[in-house]
Amino acid sequence: MNLKSLFLGSAAALAATTGAQAADPVVVIEPVQNNYVEVCDTFGAGYFYIPGTETCLDIGGYIRFQVEGSNGGNVADTWNVFTRAQLNISSKTDSELGTVTGLISLRSEAHSNDTGNRTYINEAYLGVGGFQAGRFLSYWDEGLVGEIDDLAGNTRFNTIRYVFAGDGFVAGLALDALEPDQVGIDKDIPKLGVSGRVGFQAGGVGAKLDAAYDTYNEEASFRLMTSLALGPGQLDLGANYSTGWNAYSNNFEDGEFFDYSLTTPTTLPGVYAEWALAAGYQLDVTEKFSVTPAYQWTSANVPGQDNEDFWSAGVLFDYTIVDGLSAKLNVGYTDLPDSYSDDDYWSGWFRLQRDF
Repeated sequence: MNLKSLFLGSAAALAATTGAQAADPVVVIEPVQNNYVEVCDTFGAGYFYIPGTETCLDIGGYIRFQVEGSNGGNVADTWNVFTRAQLNISSKTDSELGTVTGLISLRSEAHSNDTGNRTYINEAYLGVGGFQAGRFLSYWDEGLVGEIDDLAGNTRFNTIRYVFAGDGFVAGLALDALEPDQVGIDKDIPKLGVSGRVGFQAGGVGAKLDAAYDTYNEEASFRLMTSLALGPGQLDLGANYSTGWNAYSNNFEDGEFFDYSLTTPTTLPGVYAEWALAAGYQLDVTEKFSVTPAYQWTSANVPGQDNEDFWSAGVLFDYTIVDGLSAKLNVGYTDLPDSYSDDDYWSGWFRLQRDF
C-alpha cells in the first residue's frame, strides 16, 4: 500500500464516521434566564415585585446626624449629639377585598449623653382596603411647617382603625389602646381611647379636623389645622383645645412648670394646654433653600390656679444639598411664665439627613 492509498482510505473512513454522527439528533441547551427584579408601578415610585409573587415591596428610610442644645427653663443647660437610622419596608398586593398592606418601620438611635442607645418599633401595621391594625403614629403626630408647633400629646398607639380616602377627602375612626402612663397611672391594663379625623385637600388649600376621647380620664381634645399655598411658599395655621388633662392633650410634665412654694421646687402635676394657637410660613427662597418662621401661643391650665399664658417662636432653615441629602438649622425661644419657671427657654439643633 502506497502513501496515496493510505490518505484516500483515511479520508473515506472519516467521511463515514461524520455521516453516522450527523444522523444522530442534535440537543440544544437553552440558556438559563436571569430572574430580574421587575418594577411595580401600581402603587407609585419605588415599588418592585418580589420575584415569583404578585406582592410589591418598597424599601426606604433615612440616616440622621444631629447636634442639639438647650438653655434655661427649669432644667440644667445641656447639649447632645445623636445619630438615628430608620428603615421602612412597605408591602402591597391587590386583592378582591382591596389593597393588602404591610408596613414595618424600625428605628435605632445612638446618643452621646446619658440617654444611651436604643432600637424600637416606630410603626408596624397590616391593612386590607381601608381597615388597618397595628402600632401607628396617629393623625395627632402630624404638625405644621416649621419646628415650633406643639398641638398634641401622645401620638403613638396600638390601634385598630378604618380610613376612607378619595378625591381629596379623608375620614378615619380609630380605637386606641392607651398605655397606663399615657393616662396618668403607674401600672394597670390598657385603657381605651377613641380618635378620628375628617379632612380635605383641594389644590393649594387643605384642612384637617381631629378629635379624640380618653375614656379613662373622661376628657377630650380637638385640633384644627389648615394649609394654604400663598405666594412663594405655604402658610399653615393650627388650633388646639382640650376639655381636661388626658392622653391626647399637650401635658407639661418635663419641667416646664415648677411649684416654687415647696422647699425643693418640683414639677407641678396636672398642667396641660387648654388652648393653643400656632402659625408657620414656609418661604421657598429657591428650589433648594427655604426659611420657615413659626409662632405658638398657649394657655396652660394650672390646677387650682388661673390659666397661665406663654408663647414660643422660632425659625427653621432648610437646605437641600443634593437630592436625598439635606441640612437643617432650627432655633427656638419660649417665654415661660415667671411664676412657674426659673428662666425663659432657648433651644436649637443642627441636622444632616440622608433620605432614601
